[in-house]
Amino acid sequence: MSEEQNIETVEATEAPAQEEEAVQLGVADLQNAAQVIDAAVSRGAFRANEAAQVGAVYNKLEAFIKSVADAQKAQENAEAPASE
Repeated sequence: MSEEQNIETVEATEAPAQEEEAVQLGVADLQNAAQVIDAAVSRGAFRANEAAQVGAVYNKLEAFIKSVADAQKAQENAEAPASE
């Protein structure tokens, strides 16, 4: 029972700190993650049976990054004629 009390105490003390600090994740962070995956794969950091899963995550990151970049470009193009 003392272990349960310790776990509850730790969770209770950690919760306010998490609420105060808003965690942000941006496109640049995702680009960095994709670069890390690329470097790790090129250096042989993953086993062959992990390659498909790692590749799938990499492909999802790249697709998301591209869609955000395309959306930003479209937004810039839509705003450019309005400001002239």
